[in-house]
Amino acid sequence: MPAPALAAPESNPAASSSGKVASAFRQLTADTWISRKQTLSTLGFSTPLVLASNDSSREIYLPVPANVPLSDATLKMNANYLRADGGRTTMVLAIDTYPAAARAMTADQGDASLTLGIDGAPRTSGFVRLGVNWTTMLSGLSVCADPRTPGNVLRVAPDSSFSYRYDSSAIRDLRTAWGALPAETSIMVAGKQLSPQSYDSAWRIGVALERAGKHSTVTTMPAAGDSIDLSRLNVPAELRVIPAFAALSGSGKHTLKDASEVGALLALGQNGSDTPLRGDILVGDQVLLSAISGALNALQEQVKSNAPDALDAFGQWRKRLEPQVDGLGAKELRLVSAFGRPVILAGAEAGVNFAGLFDEYWRNISGSQALTVRAAHRPVSDEPVILLKNLGGSPGSFDVMSRADWTASFNIAEVASDGRVPTELLLDVSAAPGAGRTPPVASVFLNDVLLGASHLRADGKRERISARIPNHALAAQNQLRVSFVRQPSSDECRETPQAFPVAVLASSHLKLDKAPTEDNFTGMVRRFAAGADLLVPKAYLSDAGHTLQRVIMIASSTGLSATRTTMKVAEDGKEITPDNNFLALDIPFKGDKSLIEVKGNALVLNDSSQKPMLDISGLNRFGILEVGKVSGKYGVIYRSVGDQPPQLSKTFALSSGNVAAVGASGLLSEIDTNDSAGRDSVQDAPDFTIRDVLWWLVPLFIIMLFVLMMVLASRARRRRAAEREAERSLDRSADSGNDPDPRKPS
Repeated sequence: MPAPALAAPESNPAASSSGKVASAFRQLTADTWISRKQTLSTLGFSTPLVLASNDSSREIYLPVPANVPLSDATLKMNANYLRADGGRTTMVLAIDTYPAAARAMTADQGDASLTLGIDGAPRTSGFVRLGVNWTTMLSGLSVCADPRTPGNVLRVAPDSSFSYRYDSSAIRDLRTAWGALPAETSIMVAGKQLSPQSYDSAWRIGVALERAGKHSTVTTMPAAGDSIDLSRLNVPAELRVIPAFAALSGSGKHTLKDASEVGALLALGQNGSDTPLRGDILVGDQVLLSAISGALNALQEQVKSNAPDALDAFGQWRKRLEPQVDGLGAKELRLVSAFGRPVILAGAEAGVNFAGLFDEYWRNISGSQALTVRAAHRPVSDEPVILLKNLGGSPGSFDVMSRADWTASFNIAEVASDGRVPTELLLDVSAAPGAGRTPPVASVFLNDVLLGASHLRADGKRERISARIPNHALAAQNQLRVSFVRQPSSDECRETPQAFPVAVLASSHLKLDKAPTEDNFTGMVRRFAAGADLLVPKAYLSDAGHTLQRVIMIASSTGLSATRTTMKVAEDGKEITPDNNFLALDIPFKGDKSLIEVKGNALVLNDSSQKPMLDISGLNRFGILEVGKVSGKYGVIYRSVGDQPPQLSKTFALSSGNVAAVGASGLLSEIDTNDSAGRDSVQDAPDFTIRDVLWWLVPLFIIMLFVLMMVLASRARRRRAAEREAERSLDRSADSGNDPDPRKPS
């Protein structure tokens, strides 16, 4: 009897499917690369960069993770040029001071765009330095004619981009993680409803990011019932056998049905595409951590039911999705892996310590994976000066042929203490002599306000420029700029112009002194530097996804300190009395004598005599800020106008006004109802200060005293000479035997 034929092995679709799911999870686990792309606009260049002089250069610092190798680093510069004056015109790009590309412009106008590859060497400074040099020179000039070419201009667009990739496994400590944060950093919170401690930490972290030059955005942990956009999600085909992943594989709007779909969204959050989910910094309260764990548990159950052989692979991927929080302290900062990438996890009460540790003064010592910070603030000195090098202004030398700028930025809270604010700048510079006879000029600006300027001797020795800082020049965030200008031509153009070095010396400093504080936004910046209260209604904590962004933008713009402020939550609709100088958002006050009245979408602005200057209704997505005084305490009061408050996406600069209108685009208008004619600004910059008067009065007094002494001495000499002459006359008369007065009897 013949042996029965062997039956063909039955295919096992479930096992095959599980293998593909496991392979997809392993692929996600193995992919540790993070892609970054940032434009000039995200770095603060909101308008085109224009280079227009004969030899003009700009240097742009492109942030990258410090000490981390880069891959596929590419600069895509979008630019165009005009060449109306002709001549030789050249554009040179330099990377880290080394020339990398050059182009000659020959047409009257054209495209100057180019794509430039950048080496992936680690940068210890945390920046790739991009130099753009624009040189134009007229041809055929045999004499020293005017070489200026105003019609030859290079224009670099704000959408010029810099992209790169790096291996996330190279991020091993908090310091490197801070440097790896993108220009737009996402702060993830537990949800729309937050505890006071988590809300307090989140706004402080946001203000600290804004002060450090990083733009902050707020992301809430997704939950069942939230609506998301599926068009930007990339769901691998192998994972679609899992119902939660299949639900996210469509397009358009989708409502998350349960925790498993939230878990699937967490798993896809960093799957090589720009998804709605991103958290670079997590405010790690128990609600957020439990929500992440619960969502991944629900997803794991679906994996177990539909692809059991993929459980081990999912477990490996989950280690990179769920932050390890064993023993996390309320004030601890920790580097963890979450959503497939390194993130900074801040304890629920770590906001103050985050702002203090990642201040420029201390952040370089954060070279650890976990830190518990009990105190971190700048040293408080009784000395009335502060060096510019302690404010981020690096002293050093650089070459100048025609013009170059040196800059330093500082927050007012870094320098103001005990009611003292910067009142005078003492800038020490030196310059080497050049071939031309015209001395170089140094001009000093604070927030684009010219403080002073001086011709330099240019003998290589220290020279001091003293400039008084007017009250209206200070702001919450300040930029000091020193502009050096040289005359490049020499000896009737028989010599080739050369650059010569100038230097800003380490002894340059700000002088601090107590100054009167005005009742305007500039005055409130000074008051806030010493400490204040942040007053928010309880309703703000129930809509954290929208209100946190508003609080961060307004607090940063008004100069509220992230470390010296106390947040207080007020019951909705109840009037309160402030105990300290304050920033209040949508809160009524007892005995409020405000100039502004808001009812729904109607706004009334009164003048100092309580007569309406503006009475308007129909407003929406509109906010109004006012400097006010309540129960003897000064503060900034913000009120939303309309059914929907404005979505503030960026900070704005306030100056010497006391009322400001804001909208989604930022600052709309600022006025001073107390001094609409600007008399205070005129008085703020008097022609002669006490110091100026003493400067010439003391020498004049000495000169007048000297002249008076000379006059008195001259009179004394003449009197003594007259007396001696009279005595000699008497002696001569006596010798001749004649009575000097013949009428007298002998």
